[in-house]
Amino acid sequence: MNTVPEPEEPPDNDLNPIPFSLPPQDIVVECVDLYLKYCHKQPLWLFDEDDFLQPDLCSREVLFGILALAARYSDNPFFTGRVQQMCAEYAESARGLVMLQIAQGSVQLSTIQSLCLLALANFIANDTRKAWLHIGLVTSLSRCGGLDVESHRGEYTPALETRRRLFWSIHLLNQQYGPRNVQLNMLQDIQYPKYMGVDTDSMREMGIVPPQIPQEIAGPTQIEGIWIYMVQLSTLWNEVQHYVSHCASGDPMPPWSLQSGYSVIGAQLMNIETKFPTYHRWDSVRFMDHSSHDLHQNRGYWSPWVYLQFTYHAIHSVLNHPFLYSWRPQQSTQLAVPNTFWKTSSELALIHTTWTARLIDLIQEKDYQVSDPFLGHLVAIAATIQLYYCRAADSTVRQSAQTKVDVCLAFLGQLATKWPRCQAIHRKLEEILQSAFAPSPSSSDASLPRRTLSINTSLMWDILLHSSPRTSSAPLGEGLFDSSFFQTSEEASEEKQTVETEIFHHSTRAVDTSDGGQALPPYSSAADRKSHSEGGEQKLHSSWERSRFGPSDGLVDQYPPLSETMMWPGPGLRGDSSLMDLAHDPFFQFQDHQSPYMGIWEIGNL
Repeated sequence: MNTVPEPEEPPDNDLNPIPFSLPPQDIVVECVDLYLKYCHKQPLWLFDEDDFLQPDLCSREVLFGILALAARYSDNPFFTGRVQQMCAEYAESARGLVMLQIAQGSVQLSTIQSLCLLALANFIANDTRKAWLHIGLVTSLSRCGGLDVESHRGEYTPALETRRRLFWSIHLLNQQYGPRNVQLNMLQDIQYPKYMGVDTDSMREMGIVPPQIPQEIAGPTQIEGIWIYMVQLSTLWNEVQHYVSHCASGDPMPPWSLQSGYSVIGAQLMNIETKFPTYHRWDSVRFMDHSSHDLHQNRGYWSPWVYLQFTYHAIHSVLNHPFLYSWRPQQSTQLAVPNTFWKTSSELALIHTTWTARLIDLIQEKDYQVSDPFLGHLVAIAATIQLYYCRAADSTVRQSAQTKVDVCLAFLGQLATKWPRCQAIHRKLEEILQSAFAPSPSSSDASLPRRTLSINTSLMWDILLHSSPRTSSAPLGEGLFDSSFFQTSEEASEEKQTVETEIFHHSTRAVDTSDGGQALPPYSSAADRKSHSEGGEQKLHSSWERSRFGPSDGLVDQYPPLSETMMWPGPGLRGDSSLMDLAHDPFFQFQDHQSPYMGIWEIGNL
């Protein structure tokens, strides 16, 4: 790595596109090493290690982009107390160089690589609009330069592989972080133009094929790599975000319809699961059997694998999020949700968000440092689902949900110390939790058991729609746009809407746990297993539970007796509601009860 060029001082003139200079050479070398450790294929695959051994490939715009990402992982005193500031300065320098190359007509591969780094750095810094600008620029440049077309099919050279990796990284950026891609149809009626989907078949009809997937070998067994499967699942995640957008706009199509996004995405997810290679699956790789040292030595494999696990369960979770089907203040009878759907959907939501909490527990036990802020978004979604189960009739389900919300909140809080994006999501999640369990204004007796959740719809949509520009914390006039571009506060003000989701308990029959099939097995954390192995019976109380529910000793007593079902109809539908069974565990029979940790939820995973 001693070939990294010496930092250059920017020329002293008013038109200088580089407002800041590179740091000392040893800092640059350290950050390049940190990039290869924590950012390489996590998630973008733009370079290989050998690229940084050649001075002519270490362009300044790329180095500035790497610094904007990797400085967050450095404990060098050079960055002490000013990490956010330095990352912002490096990003501005990279942008200045890139814009100058575009203006001068001297775009190179390094220009496009730097734009990819910039887009990711902007999202981490929670500047959504700037990230969208750079994603749009890099997408347009790749199309203008022919990166989106394979013209050397069957050939493998280092130069071709670099271009292929770059194309698929741009595709990942668009699918995971990019804005919705729509066109305006004004041909049928000029007075009432409508948005329409982009024609995705035109290039296929012309026989044009996209670039081949880049070659990747994972491990000493020379098996096919895993990164491209991460790109594949990011494409399905984009479809999930489109589906959530349709739900937010009040799409009247019920999720159980054959044409609904729920059905189509579910079918696609099952298809991906059936074709996912056996050697990358949970049961084959045995993440929990590897040492922390081995996991960190091969982060280029394990970080994409962790991404796949979290995203797979997040897709199931979002599709079955109770908020999507109960948020409308004036839900019509045509949108009433059948009991069968509620029952199946609630079971899937519970299973897959339990998996998310378990994955958090695993990576923390292995001391594995995640390096993709996107995971923070997925964890927040799991927490918003589990908060519904905090009012379940079954005390085991209720207490387990409270523990899992605490696990998600604490994990997201750790990510927030490094990434401003996660900090913003963490703040919104805390606001949702506070509003969800605030005293109901309609309740006349505060001593009565709580039967409602107060869901702030605006905050919930901000978490469910990851690429919402409203999540950006950049003050007006300090981001991409001048403050004069936006509406005034009076014009832009939105009515804050809170949906009171009432939970009804129906003792239609007594819960019989004698057959071992009615109660949800308690969530097992690393601390629980350690306590159990030492023969201790110490009860763990979550800080989240104590802060929102009061002393845990009286937690169970403040709820009605156990019952089987839980319902949350929309307001105004109190007599015509949908049931959600939160006590029954359909997978209890498959569990290994002699090994409670290894046996929980061992099915239904990649």
